[in-house]
Amino acid sequence: MLEEIGGSMFSENNQISGRQVFRLLTYDFLGMGTLLLPTMLADTAGRDGIFCILAGILSTFLYLKLLRYLLKGMKTSYPDFLKQKCGKICGYVLWGGYFLYFILMASYTAYLFSTLMLNGLVENVSFYLVLLLILLLAFYGMAGGIEGRARVYEILFWFLMIPLFLMLFAACREVKPAYWSPVFVADGKEVLSGSYYVLFCYSMVSIVLFLKEYVADRKKGVGAAEKAVWFSGGVFTALYLILIGLFGVEALAQMKFPAVTMMSRVQVTGGFLKRTDAFMFSIWFFTLYAMLNSMVFYSGNLAEKVIRDCGGYLEGKKRMLPYLILLLLVYGVTVLFYRNQQFLDCVTFLLWKIGTPFVVGVPVLLCLAGERKKHNKKVRVLVLVCFLFGCLFLQGCNVAELEDKAFPVLLNIRDQDDFQNVWLNHEYAGNKEVDYNHLKVVLIERSFLEKEAEVEDMLSMLEQEKEVPWNAYVMTTESCDRLAQTEGELDVLLGNYLEELLENTSGIDQKAYPTLGMLYEERANHLETLYIPFVDIEREQSGAVEDDTEKPQITAYEVWKRGRAAGLVDTDTARAAFFTQNFADDYTLQLAPELYVKVDTASCRVKETEKIGAGGLTEQVVTVTVTGEGEILSGTVSASEKEQLLNTRMEDYLKAIASHALEKEIDITNSYRNLGADNRTWYFKYQNTPAAYEKDIKIQYLVKINWKSE
Repeated sequence: MLEEIGGSMFSENNQISGRQVFRLLTYDFLGMGTLLLPTMLADTAGRDGIFCILAGILSTFLYLKLLRYLLKGMKTSYPDFLKQKCGKICGYVLWGGYFLYFILMASYTAYLFSTLMLNGLVENVSFYLVLLLILLLAFYGMAGGIEGRARVYEILFWFLMIPLFLMLFAACREVKPAYWSPVFVADGKEVLSGSYYVLFCYSMVSIVLFLKEYVADRKKGVGAAEKAVWFSGGVFTALYLILIGLFGVEALAQMKFPAVTMMSRVQVTGGFLKRTDAFMFSIWFFTLYAMLNSMVFYSGNLAEKVIRDCGGYLEGKKRMLPYLILLLLVYGVTVLFYRNQQFLDCVTFLLWKIGTPFVVGVPVLLCLAGERKKHNKKVRVLVLVCFLFGCLFLQGCNVAELEDKAFPVLLNIRDQDDFQNVWLNHEYAGNKEVDYNHLKVVLIERSFLEKEAEVEDMLSMLEQEKEVPWNAYVMTTESCDRLAQTEGELDVLLGNYLEELLENTSGIDQKAYPTLGMLYEERANHLETLYIPFVDIEREQSGAVEDDTEKPQITAYEVWKRGRAAGLVDTDTARAAFFTQNFADDYTLQLAPELYVKVDTASCRVKETEKIGAGGLTEQVVTVTVTGEGEILSGTVSASEKEQLLNTRMEDYLKAIASHALEKEIDITNSYRNLGADNRTWYFKYQNTPAAYEKDIKIQYLVKINWKSE
């Protein structure tokens, strides 16, 4: 039947077409898949992640064959079918499992949605406000029912997909094919793990069972799902190849939203469009919105059926009441995600390791059960319970008790023999199993750090150890044993002390300090100049009085670039580098014998240009523009000359440090890493000879600090 609404003619029979199913499922697949899948695959299977995508697609197609078979025997809705096949009690238990999965997925999607919006579009806005607006928008979308949602997504489909294809095409111009090889490196376990992540992104294909009551033709529903898998699989494959080619597998494995970073680097000819990443944000906005709507819709569908079974009936505006309550529940759970990282990690584990086997496995068990007699229902319930418990144990959970484990927070590496023979082969500490998942600091003796080949072997071995966290800090010292002797004078373990030393350093962002993951990335990409803290023992100062307490302190920094140690620099050089790279919240410096100043909320912008120098020769200049607020800590400067004098002296100070570092072939601006995005000419010039970059450039500073009145 057709009913006229607002001058338009739409079908109002609570049914959707196969084409609408295709587009609904495509939105569900692409939203979370394009955001999370590349990083997970790079971290798990590296370059062989492309084979994981293919394996996941083939597995999903086989699974759809099973769902097609199951749909043949369904004469009612899927929830009611569960009660018929498994009995009333077991059916309600399965309803509860699906309901919990939908709510947690909706909350996870809302958290991901809000985080993406805050990080990319609406900075300095309350998380709670953004989340509230998203859920209010979702509630509005619910009012149109499944038909209204399907129509909106059908209309918007190509308006979103065409920009996506254009952006992928534009990014192809910057791909480095050398990053695609070698392949066939990952072992079978890693490929299987990666394939599981792909299957997780496709696990929502099972909702075709819930869509059965909304699609008149069963064949069209499953056929549309197959097309959605093909389409999204092609996007996943293209996106992953492009990301690997742009960043390298090591860098990709550490990125939170790599597709956002990819789009921010795309250069559009003509310069009329600068925020090309806005296209991707628009795509994710609607895909994540669609995913959120889907999860709340199906959980609300289950809630309506429970109310029906209890003798209740909702009509008119009252039909929206369950969805409102569910959105409030989603809001509460999402807030818990935001405020408690451990809770988020726990729920993520449940979704990936238990939720996915649940939603995928229940239809499998239903097919295996077949048409059994009523007296065999107890057997089917037992099989189901065993399956649900098996989902947990099949994830490789360690059965060792906490008291039987040792959790080191510091790893000392003195030499190659010490590392290989003592640590790598050391699985037990006394009678306890060693668990390195809580490792905080890797302390490497400098004599070993300077041996390039041996350090390369060490990093290769550590990278293969999945339990070693990538975010463990890296530090160096002359003697690990000497530092270990001070542990008795500390109030905490040495590893905890060194971590606090980095994270509590005044004015320095902890992201400035290298981690194992950053060293892995630099081995492959050769883009970054890192500063590894050098720790030595210094006497503790108490005011003007020196006591006898000796504690480890950062006294210098080992420069790490292109996968090797490049020599020590003093703390002044390192702090100038951190300031130039916007890692310093404030910066105190001495501009004259008795003139000390402090710069707050500074921002440094680096730009590469060419100019004609002395003798008519072309000079390659890296200009750092410094803006912010400053104040005089000690010393006096006349008011008439304060602005110009202080800015000029600061320019000379920073230029002197930068020039001195360049004599050692160290670029404190770290500008080489941005050449691919900022200066394509220089990038192609130095991509094969990066060592020549520091020899050719000159660094100058342009300081525009607003100095506060005394």
